[in-house]
Amino acid sequence: MFSRPPRMLLILLPLCLGACRDAPVTTYRIPKEKDPSASAATAPMSADTGGLAVASTEAGGLAWTAPATWKTKPGSAMRKGSYAIGAEGGPVADLAITAFPGNVGGDLANVNRWLGQLSRPPITEVELAAALTPLSAHGLALQVVDLAGGPADNPLRMLGAIVPLGDTTWFFKLTGPDALVAQEKPAFLEFLKTVRLSLGTAAAVATPASAPAAPPPADMAGTPVVKADGPGLKWTAPARWQEKPATAARKATFVITGANGATAELAVTAFPGDVGGDLANLNRWRGQLSLPPIAGTEFAGAVTRLTVNGLPVTLADLTGGAADNPQRLLGAMVPHAGATWFFKLTGPPALVAEEKPAFLAFVQTLSAP
Repeated sequence: MFSRPPRMLLILLPLCLGACRDAPVTTYRIPKEKDPSASAATAPMSADTGGLAVASTEAGGLAWTAPATWKTKPGSAMRKGSYAIGAEGGPVADLAITAFPGNVGGDLANVNRWLGQLSRPPITEVELAAALTPLSAHGLALQVVDLAGGPADNPLRMLGAIVPLGDTTWFFKLTGPDALVAQEKPAFLEFLKTVRLSLGTAAAVATPASAPAAPPPADMAGTPVVKADGPGLKWTAPARWQEKPATAARKATFVITGANGATAELAVTAFPGDVGGDLANLNRWRGQLSLPPIAGTEFAGAVTRLTVNGLPVTLADLTGGAADNPQRLLGAMVPHAGATWFFKLTGPPALVAEEKPAFLAFVQTLSAP
């Protein structure tokens, strides 16, 4: 006969059996942190947008000299440089220096991104020229903006500089309380004048004059145009369209004035290559009108394709802009001789609608020499 097991053993036995069973195993995979220089080549970039990798600048990029009163902050994967500006115990402004591949959407997209950060509505391309102030520093072409916004009880101000450098764009952005940033503006402008190529970059860019330059984006104001390869295009414009002098950024500019005094502008530009392709160019135009991008599957239904005097032409008709300042855009993309030509008519919807037949007739006159 078996003896009765001790009472304590009866209590411990279930616990021991439970502990011996295999516990469910949960596996956690921690993704390897990406190398910023590797992701920069493929990931879309936005100026001063959190979470994006900074552009690779193995050659060194830019250098500068900051005022002694600016306090250097630790660097990060997002920033090339960082400074805190302000007296001890008082309000502080932040200077961020970043760099990203490409043009990050162009000057208009970058300025409107900064306006959005200040809770300000976007501006149109027509207004862009007045918002940008060109500044030259050691052979670099800077575009400077001075923007104000923020809530009524905490007004903010932003001083920004856009600096294209090869296939990269650098951004210098000082943000903080309105009064403090206004006080620091002279120092900020003097600081920008010290921006220069680093020694490594200066050596790397000392290439022959015949070396092809990186293609700038279509209709990017403030950027010298890269001459299109091969012969150009010809056209005949209506006599009532007022032609303005050509600029480094444009092959031609026409101003169209309506009966009520409203004006529209036709910009003609040309850049080597396909400038990202038709879809990218259409989405760039959509972005200028504050319209969301479309997918590749929607492209065919968003454009009209035709052939004019042997030239393939892609037409777009877009309407967008702010509620209190709607804009319409008629655009034509024309690849020719290793370059892409852009013809873009922008202005108030009523005037652009009125001029659409003339614009289409103008497109029909396009020809190669």
